[in-house]
Amino acid sequence: MRKQVHELVDLAMMNSQEMSGTGAQDAHSGGSLSFRAVATPRAVIFDLGGTLVHWSDWDNSAELKWAASYDHLVTQFADRKWPSRDGYVMAMRESEREHWRRVDTEHWSGPPTGLVREGFDRLGVPVSGAELLGAMDGYAKAIAGWSTVDPDAVSTLTLLRARGYRLGLLSNTWWAADWHNADLATHGLAALIDAIVYTSDLPHSKPHRTVFEEVAKRLDATPEECVMIGDRMVDDVSGALEIGMRGIWRKNTSGFPSSIAVPSAEIERLSELPDLLRKWGGA
Repeated sequence: MRKQVHELVDLAMMNSQEMSGTGAQDAHSGGSLSFRAVATPRAVIFDLGGTLVHWSDWDNSAELKWAASYDHLVTQFADRKWPSRDGYVMAMRESEREHWRRVDTEHWSGPPTGLVREGFDRLGVPVSGAELLGAMDGYAKAIAGWSTVDPDAVSTLTLLRARGYRLGLLSNTWWAADWHNADLATHGLAALIDAIVYTSDLPHSKPHRTVFEEVAKRLDATPEECVMIGDRMVDDVSGALEIGMRGIWRKNTSGFPSSIAVPSAEIERLSELPDLLRKWGGA
């Protein structure tokens, strides 16, 4: 743990030096200064929730979505006995919380079928593949149209594409890719993004380095050429910095865990991003 802390502090100091245009003194250079090469930004990676889109009243609304999932399930499979609606909602919410606990503590990830099946296991209710999909279909219908697009998202992504940037999306999620992709298409974002990575398709989640490596690979860029922007200091910023990317924090008051990592920059609106990239030598 102490070694990890020192590594993060070193990264923060390197990042601060990069922003100020100074380099670290080389201990083997006899006192002369050497400068770390800084790559020109060529790719920009966005977080999804809290950055490109927003979900209102998440905690209270989440229970309503699971209630709708239950209603769809028991209507579609009315020939068997199901637990109570309240019991179903509670079990699925507990399964969600356990998923996010593991994300936070283990940087683990898993598919949507795993989370929903765990909810049924909590209820002691065995389900067939068709019934499992029925519960998921009901949830998918309930969340359709829930998110709202950030007012600066489309214009910012359009401008960055016009300037030649490769654009990526990296999101911690248990939702199926199709559910998110439907939202992206509705909001006019899908055609603007070159590479989309959802951790529900991967064994790990942010800030695990492998997920950042994956999105950089899909963008055909080195980590040093990538800029990550998100609303979470740990998941988005520290994860990006650790692998050599620049990490931009989108300032917010959501109360997410803080980090000792120093972001490469802080912005309040996505519209600030194009000018910031130019200051770093980008297009």
